This record gives sequence, C-alpha cells and structure tokens, in this order.
Amino acid sequence: MNQKSVLSNGLRVVTEELPHFHSAAVGIWLNAGSRDETGAENGLTHFLEHMAFKGTPRRTVMDIAREIDQLGGLCNAFTSKEQTCFHGRVLAEHLPRVVDLLGDLVLRSQLAAGDLDRERQVILEEIYAQDDNPEELVQVHFARNFWGDNAFGRPILGEAERIATVRREDLLAYRGIAYRPADTVVAAAGRVRHQELVDLVAASFEGFADGAPGRERQAVTTHPGVYVLSSDLEQVNLVLGAPGLPAGDPRRYAATMLQSVLGGNMSSRLFQVIREQLGLAYAIQSYIQFFSDAGLVGISAGVSPQNLSAIMAAIRRELKQLQQEKVSEAELTAAKENLRGSIILASEDCDHLMGRLAKNELNFGRYIPQADIIAGLLKVTAEEVLEVAQDLLRPEAWGVALLGPVDNAGDYGLG
Repeated sequence: MNQKSVLSNGLRVVTEELPHFHSAAVGIWLNAGSRDETGAENGLTHFLEHMAFKGTPRRTVMDIAREIDQLGGLCNAFTSKEQTCFHGRVLAEHLPRVVDLLGDLVLRSQLAAGDLDRERQVILEEIYAQDDNPEELVQVHFARNFWGDNAFGRPILGEAERIATVRREDLLAYRGIAYRPADTVVAAAGRVRHQELVDLVAASFEGFADGAPGRERQAVTTHPGVYVLSSDLEQVNLVLGAPGLPAGDPRRYAATMLQSVLGGNMSSRLFQVIREQLGLAYAIQSYIQFFSDAGLVGISAGVSPQNLSAIMAAIRRELKQLQQEKVSEAELTAAKENLRGSIILASEDCDHLMGRLAKNELNFGRYIPQADIIAGLLKVTAEEVLEVAQDLLRPEAWGVALLGPVDNAGDYGLG
C-alpha cells in the first residue's frame, strides 16, 4: 500500500507498506544538489552532507557513530547533482530511532569550527582519491567540458582550492537557502505504518521552516566535442555522452530500451562487438541518466592506446546502425525481459523501493506503480526505439572525454 501526506510546513511523507518485510528503509531527500550552487558555493552541498555526522546539541560524533552501530543496520548519506539524501535501513522496531537520528543530523548539525577543519581534510582526501582514480576522473573531466562552466558541469565534491577556504558562515548561509521543507521528501518502504511515520517526522522536523527564497535552476547547456586530458597511464579511459531525456519525458521507456540494446548488459551490441568479437576492451557499457529537466546517454570504457582508433570506429558503426535500422523483435523481446526481471528483483530491496518512492515524488509529484513502469516498457515498439535513436544518437551532439596517453592529433569524435 502506498500513501502520501503533506505536513503543514510543506514537507511530504510518502510510504510503501510491506508487512512481510522485517526491515524498513527511510530517506530524507532534500531537492538540493550541486547544480543548485553558485560558482562560489561549489562543493558546499557535499560539505554539508559530511558535516551532518559531526555532532548536534543532542549527540556527539561518537554518539552518532555508536547509535548507528547499535541499530544494527545501515545509515549513510550521499550528494548528487540534484539531491541530497540522508538514509537508513533498520529493523522495523528501530524506525522511531532512525527517524529521530536523521532529523537531528539534517536540521541541527552544529557545524563546529574544529569539526569543520577536520572534515575539510577528509573531503580534500576524497578529492585527491578521485583524482587518482582514472575511471572517476574521466567522468569529472567529461562533465566539466560537456555541460560547460555552470553548476551542472562542476564537480559534486568541489574544487580543492575552494574547499580549503570554506568557512562556517558559508555553510550556515547555504544551508538556509538549500534546506527547505517545501523541497523535502521523507520516503520509507518496508514494514512501516504510514501514520506512525507521519507522526515521527512531524515530531522530528518540528520547527523546520523555509529560510531564504528558493532558487530557479540554471538551464542546462551542452558543448559537444573532444576533450583530451593527457596522463601517464597504461590505458585510455573514455567517456562518450549526448543529451538524453528529462525524467518526465514520455519517451523515457523507449530511451531505456535503446540503452539496454546498445550496451546495458553482456548480450548488448557494444559488449558483443567490442569485447567478444574484436577483443578491444575488457569492459564497455552504456548508461542513461534522467534529471529533472535534462538527461544523458553515455558510454564508458578503458582501452589500450593502440586500440583507441579502432574502438572509436566500432562505436561509430554501432551508433549509426541503431539510427538507420530497427532492432529485431528478438533483440527487443530480450531487452524487455531483462528490464522486467531487473525491476521485479529490485522490488525485493526496501532501500531501492524507498529511493523509487522519493524520486517519483520529486520528479512527478505522485507514485508510479511498478506495474505501470513494466507495462510502459513492454509496450515499446521497434519503431519507437528507432525514432528515439535518431534523436539521441546524432553524431554532432556527442562529447568525447579521453584520459590517458593520448594527444589531440587523432580523429576521436563521432561527428
């Protein structure tokens, strides 16, 4: 059973009650991510997420760690381009404790100066670790160039130079802008009773009110091209991406099907051609991302420098074929069954169900039943896949990020 309530301050509570579960997952979803920052604020959303676990008037940092361990479940947080989420999964009997804990972390983090300096170093280490990981760094390199010099293209972690200068006053001011009950969803799935959760949230989030007026998000722009970052590595790491669809676009089912056929699994075209037939890469995959007003269809792989031209040529051929020819009914049927199975299996994970509840509310303002999603995918035709491929796979729209022993001399674009 799915239910929704709206508190007097505008905060929304959505639940999916599954009495046969022994656990419950709950998430505090703030509709504020790195794209909501100004240039001077870059990295503050992620910094606030870290600082939430460093102490409140009721709990020291050790108290928080001990309580999380005593609950016997999981409690964590993450920051994305569009949201910040504080979440936990516990035995159903501990739901009141985890809601109280998460509410305390979100609303009453003290942001003490001493804690800020220690956590600043932790975040700097996280940035340095990202810089040392080619698979992550090439994604940052792609985003910075493809989306351009705006909030959507800036790194979620922020730049080291800026993080080194963040003050407590900066975090307090930004929290007053970004953390708003009208833009907050509390989602829970598993063995949870809706009204009980509403009462727990109302008590935990008492006094949560909108501060500064909310901001309009900057429109997304894209900058196709080839972006080379030379580095002394054994492989060239590559990310290719083109504009996709926003979350609410009715063509999202066809786009999801296209991505599955292109490179979503081991029987996909890219995997079969590039790994199995040509032996050019150990792993290659495609992915699709849906944002509130934009999207991305992408490809990532790692390849030896001498095989870079060959793998780019093979990718061009596969993209072109999908634009020119309908996928076969057998291929389409296999993709549908793969996606249907993935959705049903994921429904046995209350963390996944909790996240789907929240994203449905944030993107659509309502719950979309699993059966409707499966039905939408199963209705996709080969003609619809061809149409969306002709729109999304246009060569001139793609960006290509390359990281490794490569220079600008080669023809690595898709156009």
